[in-house]
Amino acid sequence: MVLRMEKRNAAEIARVFGEHDQTDFPREIGVTRRTLFRFHDLYLHLIESESDIVESLRAAEGNPIFQDVNERVSRLLTPYSPEWRELRDSRAEVFYSWAASVKSG
Repeated sequence: MVLRMEKRNAAEIARVFGEHDQTDFPREIGVTRRTLFRFHDLYLHLIESESDIVESLRAAEGNPIFQDVNERVSRLLTPYSPEWRELRDSRAEVFYSWAASVKSG
């Protein structure tokens, strides 16, 4: 996800997600890793999972744990795109990916 943030909010956003990730909720919806990046005023949120997580996130939107973290961080983040209407609108599109192969032996 790509949004805008003020540099001073990075620690608070990390704290909110740190608390959230101590619950079972991320694992229940399939999250295996979360990485937050900041570049100037950009916030980049990488969620990794074994399978496509979009449907799990969409289904989780009514969950009180999801709503709590979303409400807390939404005060600290703003949409990057003026066309933003929902969480899906901040999703970055993968256009290249590479992984090192593991050599055996």
